Parts: sequence; C-alpha cells; structure tokens
Amino acid sequence: MDSLNSPADSRKDPYPELLADDASDAVSFDVRPHQHISVELPVSTLITPRSLFDGFTPPLPPVEEQEAVAALMVCVETQGTAAKKEFIEFELDRFTFYIHHRLYPYEMRPLHHLATKIGIDKFYFDGILSVGSVKHYVNRVEVVALPIGNYGPDHHSTNDQIWVRSTLNRNKEIYYLLKKPAAEYARFYEPFLWIADLGKHVVDFCVWHVERKREVTLNSFKESFIRWLDKTHAREPAFLEWRRQHPSDDYRTSVVANIDFIWKEINGGGRAGKAANHRFFKETLHFTQYKPNVPLGVDMIEEGKGGKKEQQPPTTVTPYIKECFGHMIIGKLLRLAGEDTPLNTLPPPAKLAQHEMPQVSAGVPCGRGYRAVQARPQFLSKEMVDKIKVGDTISTPRDGEEDTDTKWRTAASKDSMEDHRWFALVQKVHVSRNGERSFDVSWFYRPAETPCCEMKYPWPNELFLSDHCTCMEGSHSRVKGSEVLATHTIDWFGNPNTSPSVGEFFVRQTYIIEKRRFQTLDESHKKCFHGLPPLKFKVGDAVLADLSSTDEVTEAFSPTRSLSEVYEVVKIFRQEETRFVRLRQLLRRSKIDPLAPNAAPNELVYADSGKLFVVKPDKVEGKCHMRFFRPNTPIPSPYNRGGTGNLFFITHKLEEQDGELKCLPWEGEYPSSFRQGFDPSCSYPKLKGLDLFCGGGNFGRGLEEGGAIEMRWANDIWEKAIHTYMANTDTKTTHAFLGSVDDLLRQAIEGKYASNVPRPGEVDFISGGSPCPGFSLLTVDKTTLHQIKNQSLVASFASFVDFYRPKYGILENVESIVQARHNRKEDVLSQLFCALVGLGYQAQLILGDAWSHGAPQCRKRVFLYFAAAGLRMPEPPMLSHSHFPGVKSRNLGEMCNGEPFVKRESPATAFKYVSASEATADLPNIMDAKPDSCVAFPDHRLAYGCTSLMRMQTAVIPHRPYGLRFATAWAEGRGVMTRGDRELFPAAGKSRSSVVAQGWGRVNPRNTFHTVTTRCNPTDARVGAGLHWNQDRPLTLQEMRRAQGYLDHEVILGSPYDQWKVVGNSVARQMALALGLQFREAWDSDETSTANVDSDTATDSSRTARASSRKRPRSLAAEIHSSKIRRLQSTSTPPGSRRSSRNASPLAPAEPRRSLTPSAGVGPLSPYEEAESEEPEQEPEYLGQIRGRGTSMTVVHL
Repeated sequence: MDSLNSPADSRKDPYPELLADDASDAVSFDVRPHQHISVELPVSTLITPRSLFDGFTPPLPPVEEQEAVAALMVCVETQGTAAKKEFIEFELDRFTFYIHHRLYPYEMRPLHHLATKIGIDKFYFDGILSVGSVKHYVNRVEVVALPIGNYGPDHHSTNDQIWVRSTLNRNKEIYYLLKKPAAEYARFYEPFLWIADLGKHVVDFCVWHVERKREVTLNSFKESFIRWLDKTHAREPAFLEWRRQHPSDDYRTSVVANIDFIWKEINGGGRAGKAANHRFFKETLHFTQYKPNVPLGVDMIEEGKGGKKEQQPPTTVTPYIKECFGHMIIGKLLRLAGEDTPLNTLPPPAKLAQHEMPQVSAGVPCGRGYRAVQARPQFLSKEMVDKIKVGDTISTPRDGEEDTDTKWRTAASKDSMEDHRWFALVQKVHVSRNGERSFDVSWFYRPAETPCCEMKYPWPNELFLSDHCTCMEGSHSRVKGSEVLATHTIDWFGNPNTSPSVGEFFVRQTYIIEKRRFQTLDESHKKCFHGLPPLKFKVGDAVLADLSSTDEVTEAFSPTRSLSEVYEVVKIFRQEETRFVRLRQLLRRSKIDPLAPNAAPNELVYADSGKLFVVKPDKVEGKCHMRFFRPNTPIPSPYNRGGTGNLFFITHKLEEQDGELKCLPWEGEYPSSFRQGFDPSCSYPKLKGLDLFCGGGNFGRGLEEGGAIEMRWANDIWEKAIHTYMANTDTKTTHAFLGSVDDLLRQAIEGKYASNVPRPGEVDFISGGSPCPGFSLLTVDKTTLHQIKNQSLVASFASFVDFYRPKYGILENVESIVQARHNRKEDVLSQLFCALVGLGYQAQLILGDAWSHGAPQCRKRVFLYFAAAGLRMPEPPMLSHSHFPGVKSRNLGEMCNGEPFVKRESPATAFKYVSASEATADLPNIMDAKPDSCVAFPDHRLAYGCTSLMRMQTAVIPHRPYGLRFATAWAEGRGVMTRGDRELFPAAGKSRSSVVAQGWGRVNPRNTFHTVTTRCNPTDARVGAGLHWNQDRPLTLQEMRRAQGYLDHEVILGSPYDQWKVVGNSVARQMALALGLQFREAWDSDETSTANVDSDTATDSSRTARASSRKRPRSLAAEIHSSKIRRLQSTSTPPGSRRSSRNASPLAPAEPRRSLTPSAGVGPLSPYEEAESEEPEQEPEYLGQIRGRGTSMTVVHL
C-alpha cells in the first residue's frame, strides 16, 4: 500500500488536457491498510495459441501426427479394445484450434465455425493425444470433421461426445475425443459447448416433429421448444445448467445466430430425413418461404460514366403522379402501368390542370419574368373600395423586392405565371376620420409560398387560407383602400373541378404558417380569433411542467437544463381575467424509494398529500399519459419503453407506515378523479396498414405499438428483409410481397389482386421509408442512374397514395431530402408536397431526432405525414428526452420568405437523453469478440472481419479521454500516438488520414452512438465512431440493435453482415413509436381535440410574418417595428424565462398566446371552460408559499 503514496505518483501528468473531460468522474478513496483492492484479470486474452510463440516450451517433445497415431495404435492393440468398438478414439487434451490465413494468421477460432464459414475452412489444432498413460504432443494437425454424439431425447448433453477427425484419418475410423482445452482456448471452447447442446436439442426437436408429421417453424422456438425440452429432460443437472445460461424461454435469436451450425448438424450422421425440409429452414436459412414476384417490364438503359452502361427498371406510377413528377430528372424513369411503348418515345401526358391562372386586372402585368417596377398597377376606385365588406376576398400588390425591405422573393409554381398579387380575406373594415378605408385581413397563401415552393402544383387556381392575420400587427400592416387591386370570388370548400363561374379560385385547406401545415378548411377558420387559447388539458390529466425558478433556467440546448416533472391537474380556475392551474406533483419512484433505485425512469409514485403548485397555464409543457398497473405484473407496451412518447405508470403509492412515509404496493381502487392514459389492452377498429420499403419492420412495428395501426401488407425487394419482417409479425394477418414496389403497384393497377396485393378501399394507412442513398450526404455521386432510381421511388410512394387513397400515411427519409436553394428544380420533397396536397391531403413535415425520443443514437430524419381531408391531423410528437452535449439548433430547407421548412426545438423534457453506455450497461464484456458467441445475447458479436492489422490499429487508439479517433490521437504529430504506431495507418494525403477524418474513432459513452449505417466500417472517414470505448473491438450487432431500438427478443435473419444492413436500414423504434402514438391519438375518437386547427400554432412570430414597414417581412425577430411590443417583452417576460426560450423570436410579446385560428373560440363552451367557471379563490392565498392542511403549495410566478 505504501506505493500508493510514492513520489512517483505525484509526477505531473504529461498530457493533462487528455484527462480534462474525465475530471467529473474522479473519485477520492481513503485506502486503509486492512482494505483489499482486487482487479479481476481474464485467464487469457490471447488470439494466437501459446504454442506458436517463440520461446514456447511444449509439455512433451513434439512429434508428427502420423508417428503419434502409430504409437497410440500399438497401445490400443495391446489393450485389445480396438475390436470391441466400431471406431478407435484417442483423447485430445490441452488443445487449441486455429486457422491460418493471410488476413488472420494463426488466429484461434471456435469449433462451430468449422465447415460453416465460406472462404476460411481449414482448421488446425495443437494438443496432446493420449491413450491411457501414453501421450504425444502434436501440432499443426489439419481437421476435416467435427462429429458430435449423444443425439436423441434419451441423452441430455453432448459434452463427453465431441470428436474431431483429421485429414490423416479421413478414410479411417480414428477420432480424437475432446477433453480439456488449453488455458488460452477455454474462452473459445466453453461457449461452443453450449452451442453444441443447442444444436442437439434443435435436431432432436425437429426429428420428433417429423415422426409425428408436424411442421416446425421459427415461431416453434418462441415457446414450444423450451416446453418440449422441459418435458423431455425434466430435472437433469446437465440440462438445467445449459438452460440456466440462457435468460429467456424464447430461443429464436439463439437458433438464428447458429443456424449454419444447426444445418450442418441436421444433415450429418444420417439425421436429416424430412427434418431438413421444415419450414423453419426456409424461413431462416434458404429464405424461400416467401416467393419473389418476378419483375416485369422493360429495363431502361442509359449511357453511364466511363463508357459503362447502367441499367435500371422503370418506376411504375399513376398518371397524376407522372404529371406531377415528370418534368424532373427522375421523369425519365417514370412509367405508367400497362405502357408497352419504349420509355424514350412515350407521348407527353395530358395536362391535369383544367384551369389557367385567372387573369389579373388591367394594368397589372403577370407574365413570366415580369418585375414589379416595370409597370404601374391599376387599383380599384374609391366607390368600389367603399363596397368591400367583411368576408370579401381582395388582392393587393405584393411588396417589391427592390423598393421595399421585404424578405419575400417572387416565386411561382412551375408552369404557372408569376403573379405579383397577394390575396386576402377581409376580417374588419376601418374608416378613418377623412373617410379613408383600410382592412384587417387574413392572408391567402399560394402553393409557391408554402413547402410546395416552386415545384409543379397541379391546380393553379387553388389558394390556401392561412392563420396569419393583420389584426394584432398595428395599423401599418392593414391593407389600405388605395392598395386594393380587385375583389375576387372564392369557391369555399371547392375542388379542382370548380367552374370559373362559381369562383376564380377554390379554397379547401387552411395553411398553419408556424408549423408549415396544411389542414382541412373549417367554416370557423374564415374568422380570426384573438381570445385566450383553449387549454389542452383537463382536471385529472397528467401533464408535464418545468417549474424551475427563473435563475435555474439555462440555455435552450444546454445539457444541464432542468427536466420537466409530472403533475396531476387538480383544479383550473380564474382570478379576474387570469387563468391558473393547481398541480399536484407525482414523484419518480427511483428517487424516493430506497428499495427500488433502479426503477424504470418513467415509473411514478402517487401521493394524496403531494406538494401542490399554482401556476399559469403556459408553464405546462403539455399533456402526457399516465396509467396505473398492479405491482409485480408485467408492464405492457408501450408503457414499458422508458418514457418514450411521455408515457408513465404507477404501481406504488406513498403512504405513512410506522411513522414514516414509504412506497407501498397499490391495493384497492385507483383514484377515480385521475384521467388515466389509454389502455393498450382495449381493442377498437384499427387502421389497416400497407408497409412499403418495410425492411426488417422496425418502423412498422413501432407505428403498430402506438395502438391505432395494424400492418396487413408488407413489401420489400430484399428477401432477408421481408423474411425478417414476417418472423416478427402474425403471419395469419400480415401478407408479404417480396419484390419491387413497381411490380406491386403494377399488379394492383392492372387488377391482379391477391392476398398480398390489396384492393382499393382496403388500405387505411401507408407507411414507407424510401431508399435514402439518392439523397444521403454519404452518397458521393447522386447523378448515377441507380441513385436517380432511388430518388424516383418517392414518386412511387406518392402513386400508392394516389391509387389507394388511405386515411393516413407517413414517409421517412434523410434530412438532406429537404432542399434549401441548391438544386431547387429537382426538389423531390416539395414536389411530393405538391402531389399530396393536390390530392386534398392534409400534410406536415417534421424533424425527427431519434435521441429526443429515447434512442441512444444520433440519428436525424425527416417525416412527412398526412391525413385525408376531414380527419383529425396528428400533432408532432412532443420530445421526451433531452438533447445530448453538442447538439445545436438546426433549420432545414428554405421557403421563398427565407424561413426554414422545419427547425429543431429544445423544450424542457421529462428525461435525460439515453447514452451509449446506459443503453448497453447490461451487455457482458466480450473483449475482442473473437469467440463469436455470447449465450445470453446471441447477437453480441461482430459483423466485421477484424484482421490482425485492424486489431493493432484499434489497440493504439487510447480509451481516454472518451471519443478519440486516429486523427485526434495522432494530431499531426502532436498527439499521444507514437510515430511507430502512426505507421500502422494510411499514409498522409489519404482521405482516411486527414485531420477531419472520423475513421478509427471510439464512441464517447457519455453521448449517443453515431448514426447506424448499413455497413460496419470503423475505418471509414465519414461514417463516425465505430470502436467500443473500453474494449478493443468494433461495435457489435447487439449494440447496434440497442441503438436502433430493436427489442432483444426480436429476430433479425441472415448473416451478421446482412443483419447489420437490416438494422442500419431501419427507422429508430423509439421514433416510430412516438409517431405511432400520435396517430393513435388522432384516430381514437375518445381523444378529441378542442379545435380542428390548434390555437397555439400561430405564435406571435406567425402573426407578424408579413408585418414590416410594408406588409410581408421575413420574421418578427428581424423586422418588427413596434416599440410597444418591445416594452411588453422587457416588462412582462423576465430574462431567461421559459416563455422567452420557447417563442420563435426574442421579441415575441409576453402576453398569453392568441390564436389566429377562429375555431378556438367559436361554438359551444369547451369542457375546460366549465372548470374555469368555479368561484375565484382569494388572491392573497397565492402570493407565496403556503403550508398546512397536510399539503405544501407553491405559486410559481411568471
């Protein structure tokens, strides 16, 4: 112990900066002389047998195998045992098995790899052969077979019946019985013994079923397999020890991980018979259970780069979608079903739009390329202006880009003429003292002024009524009578077939400008509303609120930001014109129950005497779901997902017992006043879903777990993906189409319906994650025909929507599908908006950060979801988990006013983000992962060939500080890496050795995993960290499953390489679940909304989106000119408050949000208003903290 205080320990660290970020983990210990400190060391971490190292002293003089066998045969003949057996066996002790390959020289391998791996199939062993006391040491003995005995239900284990057969004895009945491995080989051999028994039990199980003419499927190993084993082997110690190592009764993942070994065993020793023909092997090994649909049609050939011809099949679309997308580069691949004409000679499709752009008033040019300053518009006469009344539609010249400070660029949909007018609905008429009129208006938006941007919109005479009005912007924003160009007729609730005699334009949707959201028009939307917004919660609801004091609030994206807590709404009341909410806090069990420190983060404890708070409604972040369950019962999905979707549960209550408060199991009735979250066990009609580009099904299953959707049809072109999908679903209700989406749509359009080709009217929901390489930043060249094909599949998705007309749908893709100003003529996403909104669908784009919903992964995706006209539109999911350190604000895309399509939010959340180390804390240390087996977690293995060079490179990347990679460890010679170690890596000048390269990077366990891609490639310069933070190896498949949210029991089929691809192509499960919950809330009739258009979607920044010295600015933050609002901001909103961090602008007014959507205050009283009508409480009671009556109550001031 004296050495702990030696002078050597006080030396200055040569690299103090490397340990700076670990300072928070430092722990001080008082070491006493009687204490013992132990460090567990593995028996061996060798990869190469000791016998191959220089200086190794063999236990016996080595001899050639032939000489050893001859000597041992003499012993056998002397003993007279040879004639009594069908074969001769010698015992093999202290053995090691290894391969020898250029990339893997003399590396030890587990025996279940023998005869199951392609390319590397030569195994050698070193060890001691013996008969009785006669022993000989042999080395470099080549192995050709691995016979295993003890098959049949009468035997309980194979442990003492495993032999190897050498090349020398290929034609002889001489075998070497395996006894005890060498110390360095034990970590390879012990897991193999478990796998050998698994193979035996699977073979026995299959043979038993064949004898009884029963079929074995993959699902037989979910429950039936272990029940049969329990019955067959009862309480045998060898079997019980084998079973103890596997934590679950579901053996599907174990069987799949070792399917090649099982297939070898079932075909060996004459055991095959009909067992090899089981459906089980068609599902897991041959991938022939679901037959591929043979592609039809003519391939399109195009000259590629370097004189190579690239061939891609055409993309099947509907006529409407071909008209929408045909002008783009992907148009050359679009083809209508049934077209036999070669693609390059197809006639141009007929125009869908039947209406030309209505002509503007005389003197107002609108021809293509016209600039506003080139002519003087002609305005209405005063007599005509005086006749304008509330409800009329008027037009006014748009603000010029050259003579005003507007941020709105002139924009027009493709093939439409530029129209230099803005249209507005008159809300109020003002008459000045001198008789001049001005108008408060609600603005109409053209498609080009929405996310449709300048792409081709099919109906040039459609306008969108927005929730943006001038009523609260001041007199300077009103439309003056002298600025009115004309009045116009509108066909309200019209459609593309509107006759010009009915209306110059038709309006069927409202555009919510703050959310960039298209929503079905409601009669109430025609009148703007500026009262208090209706509350989105009721008495008895569970809500989230951040009641931190002002000085505790930090920056929006700060990792130290406080978390929201859960409260029960006890009462809603008013004090004069101000509303208040009384909240009771619900405590987290892990924080108050000493017996449950590891309770789920979303488990709460109920207490009648919980602390009460009185706050204003805007302190409430939003509603969450909380449900009671009985103690010691399994928590059902989705309440068991760690809080994803802001779901909580309670099994205990806080009560006084023996004079102290304790968490006691809940008994008796639940509080009737509490409005519990939805019950996942209740059934109601679900939306029948079609899952396109379904992959392994993580997206579809996540949507299903939300409770409103049931996937009935699944489609993918890759057989391993579709078999994986079906392995995790009910094959009786879900039908697979293995083939291209082009062939599926073609068959549907041609009326060739089948169980896996649904009819129109059967599909209620369509989901899809179209291939992302056509848009991904990781794709270097997106102009190849292959990538153009990938891009064109967005048009295919739109065609399915056009053909089936579902009630709801959603499309997922990478962030870079959202364009800014670059390459806007090929903006596939905006064109998709045009197509869907043109069909009458409500639509919205959202940014989906996987970590914000509980995934331990830095995965950023966008989702465009839509709903049929008249249905309730889902809300974007509220974030449940915080941002991790380093996350910044993010804007995606750019519309013609310079505003983004969507931006990253940073509200207070109920949970801290899930780090990589937290997500994998229960996984065992597998060191270098070379044994390729982990019984408890079968997929905790590599999907990457870790060569000897790769191992040496990995070993020289330091573990601390976290997150180092080759570029930072070398740091151009200034880092911790030596020059000798530097020689292991690519020479300078290569992309992988640049200062910004991400290759050979270790994951920072305190942050999330990097985005999971389709290949494990830890040396790639662009992908990101792919090495474990503490163990010298790449990340495993199991770790990537955790990153993507795959449940441990779910099956992923194929080789590890294929499985990784399935995982990498998936949508994070947590993100999918959060979206699925929103669809459930929209679809479930019990979850009714207070209005069709949300009252809080039009924030103060929305109201001023066109306010400036003219009419249309870029944003309130940049261009608001009202000093009165500034004074309101400075006097009513304390610096750093929650309100200021949530507003779209730091200049937003501090007064309560007022909706621009008229539906919020029109019609009968809402249920919330009834609660507000209670007698006001006395104001002095809420001026500070009150204690008494067994409850503490705090007022949180704004």
